[in-house]
Amino acid sequence: MINLLKNRLLNYKLEKESPSNDIIHNNDVPLRKATSIGFLFYIKDKLMLESLLNEIKILKNILPKSVKNLEIIFVSEFSKTDFEIPFNCKFIPISKINWSNDNVKNDLQIFVEKSFDYLFTYSFSISKILDQLTRKSHATCRVTLSEHQDEGYCEMKLLSSQFAFDDRVKAAVEVLNRM
Repeated sequence: MINLLKNRLLNYKLEKESPSNDIIHNNDVPLRKATSIGFLFYIKDKLMLESLLNEIKILKNILPKSVKNLEIIFVSEFSKTDFEIPFNCKFIPISKINWSNDNVKNDLQIFVEKSFDYLFTYSFSISKILDQLTRKSHATCRVTLSEHQDEGYCEMKLLSSQFAFDDRVKAAVEVLNRM
């Protein structure tokens, strides 16, 4: 019950804050020329997280060689894991996010304010918090890879008949490379 209340408060806080009008979002940057890419996941279940951690190991092989900055954040509804999180990934429980202090920026706020060439978002289920984080993102092109996300906050919604995340990314990269 407390997590539900925290989620609603966080969603309210995110909705209230409007993104800057100076941010230009478009999908004009070819993926093959992208130098910075972010992945933002919303995970409700530990098994889903463990599965995704196994699948994202191949991201470096799928993404273009021009990508020098790859950042991955998992926002979760649970606080602890029983397994190791790779050093290039950040695990952020919703319960640990403090949005009330405007003087201190947390990892999630810093991530959302980065000017990635592409921001890919993914969730196994509906997440208003992920929608709001995507809306606030400073990324040039925001791409959702899940059926459950509101595409109004993204420049692109690339869906795949594949269930596995790595297959979805491969299909998305293939589409983006043809553009």
